Amino acid sequence: MAKAQLKLLLFLIVLGVTLGSMAAAYYIYDKILRPDKRIQAEIATIKKSDLPPVDPGAKRFNAAIDLIKAGRIEEGRDGLFKLVNQFPASPTCVEAKRIIGEINLDQLFASESKAGKKDYIVQPGDSLALIANKQGTTLDMLIRLNGLMGTVLQPGDHLAILPLDFSIRVDMSEKTVSLWRKVGEKEFFFKEYLASDIRLPTGLRVPVENGMEIKGKAAMLDGKAILSTDPRYTEAEKWLPGSRGVRTDILLRTPPPAKPAPAAGTAAPAPGVPELDDTPEPGVFLAREDLEEMFALVRNGSKLYFIR
Repeated sequence: MAKAQLKLLLFLIVLGVTLGSMAAAYYIYDKILRPDKRIQAEIATIKKSDLPPVDPGAKRFNAAIDLIKAGRIEEGRDGLFKLVNQFPASPTCVEAKRIIGEINLDQLFASESKAGKKDYIVQPGDSLALIANKQGTTLDMLIRLNGLMGTVLQPGDHLAILPLDFSIRVDMSEKTVSLWRKVGEKEFFFKEYLASDIRLPTGLRVPVENGMEIKGKAAMLDGKAILSTDPRYTEAEKWLPGSRGVRTDILLRTPPPAKPAPAAGTAAPAPGVPELDDTPEPGVFLAREDLEEMFALVRNGSKLYFIR
């Protein structure tokens, strides 16, 4: 009798453990595994559908634009900065960078803005080029900042001076040229431009070790360099030569004119006579108005980097 009761007790214990395990397994399946499978199935369905992918930066972009429209320019620009840094793949980043650049330029050239600017009194023997070189700025910046119509100065004139420290980054993959401004020990994105084409000269490899420098900024008119004192200076195209030494490695410039096509019926060169060189001219090609802006902000000695 006692053995029968013991067997019954053991049977009941085993049955209880088995039923408990089954109940625990069902609970795990019902509360964890089944919802997870359902979520995975929904994700798979969404992936298979033609719905456009969700842009994680769109909400931040719209919030920043609302701040700008409300007159809270600094907060809106900071929001766009965060968007570009946190969601660089967002389609809104292109427009965000454009807006950041416009805000930065407006604040830089605004006559009422005093940030970083100082007053300079013109001395006998001064010229705009000399003042720009001594004060760490550019001749074009002095002209724009002070609304000058020419380059003639008189002793005692007052000029607003804004020291500049910009570098240029050419992104080969995106075909963009961006300006970065150094403030203190940090560099900040300032504005981005779209290059119509980038053609590297033979032997120039990306990235360029230790970067390059802008040397010998040039104003070009009718294919000839002109001085800043020339009355036609403001009409001239502005070119930015990049160099690693004494010679120019590459130019940031407007696109060269298209080479004329050979006239119909033109005979091929005679044997032994070299053909005309039709190799595309190297350079970083930008719109004229973009180069005008950059020319005002970039000094001789500014760093130039090529990245991918």
